[in-house]
Amino acid sequence: MQDSGGVEDQEVADLQNLVERTRAEAAPVRDDSGEVRQRGISARRRAALAKQRELAAHQRAIELHERAAELQERLGYPDRAANARQHAEHARPSDLGRAECLGR
Repeated sequence: MQDSGGVEDQEVADLQNLVERTRAEAAPVRDDSGEVRQRGISARRRAALAKQRELAAHQRAIELHERAAELQERLGYPDRAANARQHAEHARPSDLGRAECLGR
């Protein structure tokens, strides 16, 4: 089984990168008239970023349930493997409306 520390480290690095980009985008800047103004991220952009993070977390959950099912199967626990597969299946979008909502 693969160590999940690398995945968590990458997620932390991605989150730190997002924070740094957000700070840079929200930094005070001088406009053409020389006045300092705040350049903020639009609500639409923040919502898109939040949705992107939500979708990534959702996909990781599906993948982890599938990996758990494979592991349980190899260890000789078919009932546990079936349970993990049910969780993975439940996490997948079941209809077109939900799939569109999840960006698929």
